[in-house]
Amino acid sequence: MSRGVDMEEIDLSDQRGLIAMAEMYAHGGPPEPAAYANNAFEDTGSAHFRPGRNGSDDITKILHRPTAAASAPNTPRKMAPVSANGSSASSPPSTAVKFRRGVGHGERGRRISCSIPALLLFLGLMGALLFVGIVATFFLTKEHYVKGAGGADGPLIPGAIHANETTKDVATDTAHDDPDVEIDTTGPTPEELRLPKALEPVWYNLTLRINIPGYVPLPPEKNLTFSAALIMKLDVKESTDKIELNMLNLDLPTDTSQYVILVDGLRPNANVSLPPDVDESENTTATTHEIQKRQSGIVRSDSGIKVNKVTFNETLEKVIFELSDSLEQGKIYFFQFRYGGAISNKLAGLYVTSYHDAKGETHYAAVTQMEPTDARRMVPCFDEPEFKAIWRIRVHHPVGSKAISNAKEILEEEPDTKFPDYVYTTFDETPKMSSYLLALIVSDFEFVEGHTDRGTRFRIWSRKEALEETDFALKAGVTVLQFFEGFYGIDFPLQKQDMIALPDFAAGAMENWGAVTYRERALLYNDKLYTPLQKQYVATVVAHELAHQWFGNLVTMKWWNDLWLNEGFATLMEYSGVDAIDPQYKMNDYFLLDALDNALARDSMATSHPLSFPILKAEDVSEAFDQISYDKGASVMRMLRTVLGEANFKKGLNIYLTRHAYSNAEHTDLWKALTEAVPENLTSWTGEKLDVDDFAKKWTEQMGYPVVSVTTTNKGVALSQHRFKVDEHSLEGPKYRNAKYWYKWDVPIWYSVDGKEQPMTWLHTDNEFNLSNPDSLIFINSESNGFYRVKYDAKQTDKINAQLIKDHTAIGMRSRARYIDDVFTLAQAGHVPYEKVLEMSRYLVHEEDYVPLDLALSGFRIISEYFGDEPESVYYKKYINSLFEKRYNAIASEVFSDTEPKDADFFTTQTHKLITRTVCDLDIEDCARRNSEAYIQNFVYPCQNIKNAIASNCSTVPVSVRGMVYCEGVKFGNSKDWDRMLEMFERESVQVERDRIMFALACSRDTFTLKKLMNMAVDINNTVIRLQDKATVFSFVGNSHIGSELIFDFFIENWDKLYNGLKDQQTLLKRFVQASLSGKSWRRVKEIENFLEENKATTSNLDVFKQQLESVQTNARWMEKNYDNLIKWFKAASAKSAP
Repeated sequence: MSRGVDMEEIDLSDQRGLIAMAEMYAHGGPPEPAAYANNAFEDTGSAHFRPGRNGSDDITKILHRPTAAASAPNTPRKMAPVSANGSSASSPPSTAVKFRRGVGHGERGRRISCSIPALLLFLGLMGALLFVGIVATFFLTKEHYVKGAGGADGPLIPGAIHANETTKDVATDTAHDDPDVEIDTTGPTPEELRLPKALEPVWYNLTLRINIPGYVPLPPEKNLTFSAALIMKLDVKESTDKIELNMLNLDLPTDTSQYVILVDGLRPNANVSLPPDVDESENTTATTHEIQKRQSGIVRSDSGIKVNKVTFNETLEKVIFELSDSLEQGKIYFFQFRYGGAISNKLAGLYVTSYHDAKGETHYAAVTQMEPTDARRMVPCFDEPEFKAIWRIRVHHPVGSKAISNAKEILEEEPDTKFPDYVYTTFDETPKMSSYLLALIVSDFEFVEGHTDRGTRFRIWSRKEALEETDFALKAGVTVLQFFEGFYGIDFPLQKQDMIALPDFAAGAMENWGAVTYRERALLYNDKLYTPLQKQYVATVVAHELAHQWFGNLVTMKWWNDLWLNEGFATLMEYSGVDAIDPQYKMNDYFLLDALDNALARDSMATSHPLSFPILKAEDVSEAFDQISYDKGASVMRMLRTVLGEANFKKGLNIYLTRHAYSNAEHTDLWKALTEAVPENLTSWTGEKLDVDDFAKKWTEQMGYPVVSVTTTNKGVALSQHRFKVDEHSLEGPKYRNAKYWYKWDVPIWYSVDGKEQPMTWLHTDNEFNLSNPDSLIFINSESNGFYRVKYDAKQTDKINAQLIKDHTAIGMRSRARYIDDVFTLAQAGHVPYEKVLEMSRYLVHEEDYVPLDLALSGFRIISEYFGDEPESVYYKKYINSLFEKRYNAIASEVFSDTEPKDADFFTTQTHKLITRTVCDLDIEDCARRNSEAYIQNFVYPCQNIKNAIASNCSTVPVSVRGMVYCEGVKFGNSKDWDRMLEMFERESVQVERDRIMFALACSRDTFTLKKLMNMAVDINNTVIRLQDKATVFSFVGNSHIGSELIFDFFIENWDKLYNGLKDQQTLLKRFVQASLSGKSWRRVKEIENFLEENKATTSNLDVFKQQLESVQTNARWMEKNYDNLIKWFKAASAKSAP
C-alpha cells in the first residue's frame, strides 16, 4: 500500500544523495591497501577530533556541569570565537578546549551597592586574578593534553580528542576528591536539551565501515572502530545560521572545510561511483564539489554557505555547526561530512557482542540498540522521536560477515577492489521513521527463511550452533505478523522482516522496524531445553515486538511522555498475538496473573506515577520503562477495549493508524479516533455518547486506581469508590500529591448475579443496585476486565467464602481469581481481616484451575517472605503443606522423571510445576530426596567423565525442575560442586541453561562464595558474567535468606563502583538497586535513609531508590501489625488436619 508520505520528485532506487565512500572524502579517497592502517573514512592529511580532548581551535567543547558532579563557583568562563580558517580571535592556540556554564543556571544575585573606588579596586583585583588564571590554565592544559595524546587511552583517530576524559578530569574527580565543593544539581534545562525546530531531516544517507575482529587482519588502532560518511537532506522551516544535531562520543573533522553544504540533488539514475579514470590516491586535495563535478549525472551546487565553527556540548549531547550565512526558510539543503567512532561494549548505540563456538573460538558481531537516545552514539542526527526521516544505509564490512539493517538489501556483499578484505552491502530506503528505530547488525550469523501469504520475506538469524532453535520463532513470527495485518487492517509496509538473536542484549527485545533484535532466550526455542513457560515467553516477546511494527513504528509518539502508549498497547496486543500462535495458552486468562496483577501491585504504591506524565528530559525516559508503562498501560487499554467492544475498538485503531501513518501522534489523537468509532448507543455515566478522551484521561493522567466498596442494603448493594494504597501511611511526592482528578474515576462496572453476567453500568461517585433477591451472590468486576479492586462488606464476604468452601465451581474461574487476588491484597493493606482470608484459603485444597491457584499462592508467598527463616515459620509451612501434600504426592514422580503426558495442556503442566515448587519450598523431606537423586544421577554422573562437559549436552534433569535441582545440589553440596557449576557456566552457550546454572551458583550458603560471585558481577570488565546478566546475579543471590542479608551490605560497599560503571546505563543500574535494597525492619529503613543522605549526588535522580525505600517502610509496618497474629493463626491451623 502507499506509505502515505509526501514523497518528492526523486527516484529513490539508488540515488537519493548516496555517494560512494571515496566521493565523500573532501581530501581524496581511502589509502591504498599498503597503508591499510589509515581508516578508509579518514584522510591521512587531515585531523579529526573526539570531543573532549584537544584537537584544533575549529572545535569548541562546552561542558555543562553534570548533576552529580561538583562544580567551580558560578563564574562564567568565556569562549573564544573561532574563525572559519581555524584561528582563535582571542585565545592562545594551546587552549583549544574551553568551558562555559549552562545557560540560565547561575545563582540569582542580590543587589549590592558600593563606592566607585571600591568598585575600581574590585575590578583591578579581578583582572589580576583572571590574568593569573589564564596563564596557569595555558600551561596546565598544555601539559595535560600533551601527556594524554596517544597511548592506550589515546585517540582512536590521529588528532582526535576524547569527551569522556575531559569530563572525568574536570568534573567527576573534583566532586569525589573535594567534599567541600558545592555540588550543582540544576543541570541543563529541558529547553537546552531539546533540538530546535528550525530544521527537519528529510533523509539520511549513511555509509559505514565496520572494523571488528575475527574476520580480517586489523591494525590495533582500527580494532572495534567504525568510520562513516553522512549526507543529510534538510528542510528549512525557519531561517537559521546553525545546524544543531545530537551527538555523543564521535570523532568529527577539525578542518571546517571538510563540512559541505550543497543545494539541489542527484539526477535520477546518476552514477554514484568514481569514474574509472580518477585515481583515488592522487586526489587527496580534491574537494567534494570537484569530485562531484567529475561524476556523470551529478547536479549539485555549492550553496556558498560554509561551516565557521563546530561546538560540541557533552552534557547536552549536541554538536552545533555555526554557519557563515543563514539557511533560507523553505529551501532544501544537503549537509555532508565524514566522522568516526568506537564500537563500544556498553550495550548501547553501536556495540560489540561475542560468543564462543563449539571449538571454543570467539566470534564477534557489531550490533545496535538505539532506544531511547543512543542513535547519536553512532550517527550525528536529529535524535528525537518527532524528527522522522527516511534512512538509506550502506555498510562496508569484512569478508565473511553479513550485514542486516531495517530495509531489504539491494546489493549484497559487493566486492571492493581497493580493499579485497571488505565488501559492501547496500540497503533499500526505510520508511519514514524515528532515529531510535535504526538498526545495524554485522555478524557471521546464519538464518532460516519463510514468507507470509502476501510474500513478505521473514528471516530468523542466530549464531550457527543455535540455528536449529529458530524454527518456532519463524512459525510464530509469520503467524503473528499476518494476524496483526488482519487486526489492524493495514498491510505490513516493508518487504522483509528480520529477527535476530543476540548473545548480549540489555533488554528482552527491541522493535527496530524490519530488524527486531532479541536476547537469545527471547527468540530461540528447543523442546529439550526449554519449558512450556519459556516457549510461551518466546511467543509473547515475538508478538510484542511485531505489534510495535504498526503501533510505535508506523505511528510513533511525538515525545517520550507517551512511551506508555507505545509499550502499553504492544503489551496488550502480545496476548492476542500469542493466542493466534497457539490458543492453548489462553492468554486472556493468563493476563490476570501476569500484566494485571503486576500493574495493580505496582500502582498501589505512593511512588507510582501516572501513565501520562511530563518527561522533560530524554535522559529521564528510562524511569518510564517500568510496570506502569507496560502492564498498567495494557490493563487500562484492555478495560477501554472491553468498554468499546471489539469491533468498535478495531475500527478506531484503524482510523488512528491510517490517519497518522508514517507520522507522529499523541495519546489524545488515539482518544479522538476511538471516539469516532463509538456508536451512539454507547453512553457514559452522564447518559450522553461516550467521550473516550473524557473517560481515559482520568485513568492515564493521575496515578493509582480505585477500590470499589460493596455494602449490603435493605434492597441490594451500594457501591462507592476511593483510591487504594497498599500502605495508607506512605506519602506521594509533591509532584503527584494533589491528583488532577482528586483520585476519582469513571469506573465501568461489570458484575454478575448468581453466576449470570449483567449489562455494564457506571460508577461515577457512588451507585446502588437493587436486587430482586437480596440473598443473591453478586460479584463486581466478575470477568476481571476493570482496573480496580473490590472490597465486599462482612456479609458479602462471608457469603462468598461459604460458597467457595461448599462448591467453588459454582463461581466462575475469573471471578474466583479476581476475588482471591483482591482479598489477599486488601488484607495486606489492613482493609480486610487476615483471618477471613486464611479461612477462605482452606478451599484451595480443591482448586484445580491454574490462574486462581497461582494468585492465591502469590498471596501466601508474600506472607512467607515476611516470615523469612524465623523459627515460627514452621507453622506456616505445615499449613501450606496440609493444603497440597496429597496432590504433590500424586504428581511428584511424573514431574521429577519427566513422564508427564506429552499432550497435557499448558495450564495443567503449569499447575503441576506450581504445586511441586510450592511444596519443595517448604523443606519437605521427600522433595529434598528427589532433588538430591536427580542432581547426582541426572547431572553429576552423566557429566563428570566428559572433558569440558557442557550442561545443555550432558544433563538429563527434567527441564521443568532443572533450575531447582541445580540449586539444591549447590546449596547442600561442597565447594567442588560450586566450582563445577562455575566451570559449566563459563562453557555454556545456551542462555536458558546459563540462567539455571547462574541461579544455582547463587544458592550457595557460604558467604565467602556468594561475595566472590557478586564481585564478579560488579566488575564491569569481568566477561565471565555477561553485562546483560550482572544484575540478575544480584536478584538470584537476594532470593535466599542468607543472600538477602549479605547483598544489602555488599551493595552499599560497592555503590560507587557500580555507579561509575553503569551511570550511563540506568536501566541496568536500576535492576541492581531493585535486587539489593530490601528489608522489613525499621533498622533497615534507617540504613537506607542514611545511605541516600550520604550519596545524594549519585542517588537523588534515580526514582528506584524511593520505590525501594517505600517498600521497606511498608514491610516494617506490616510486621508490626500482622506478624504475631498470623503466627498464632498458622500455629492453630497447623494443628488441624486439612479439609
